[in-house]
Amino acid sequence: MQLIYTTSRLILKTLDASYSDRVCDFYSRNKRHFEPWEPRRVETFYTPEFHMANLTYEENEISKYHMLRLWIFSKYNPSEIIGNISFSNMKKGALLNCTLSYKIDSKHVNNGYATEALQFAINLMFKGYGFHRIEAMIHPNNIPSLHVIEKLNFEFEGVAKSYINLDGKWVDHLRYSLISMYQ
Repeated sequence: MQLIYTTSRLILKTLDASYSDRVCDFYSRNKRHFEPWEPRRVETFYTPEFHMANLTYEENEISKYHMLRLWIFSKYNPSEIIGNISFSNMKKGALLNCTLSYKIDSKHVNNGYATEALQFAINLMFKGYGFHRIEAMIHPNNIPSLHVIEKLNFEFEGVAKSYINLDGKWVDHLRYSLISMYQ
């Protein structure tokens, strides 16, 4: 079941395996843009076959409420992926928290798309899914991402030491959180 939402300028939706070529294109054209913030990718990552399998996996995980990835499209060009928002590590019960990550295409940064999409998606997680807390881990040098997360009123909680291995080195990340105002 595909989920589709709209904001004033954007379309946010879950994707199935039929979008594997477009997802592959999104990651391929942004490889250099994302490299400083992500782990090394295996070469097969940049193939439609990889994304076909991954989208099928994600569709299953979304149906079980283990994760939610919303792909971002502009209403002015609804065939081109311009970003995504992912909520992972979705914990239910007494925790009701998850982890946020997001990406915007290099040619669409500084247009307010990340803020617009995240405002909607965060509200969806709090009001629609009933989550209480959303965490975001940000690379200390990712200044644009830090600006977005702070603009959305996430609160700085501290440093996660040796959080992720990037380019063969363990890198600290800044831990931010946002608590729901609806509960």
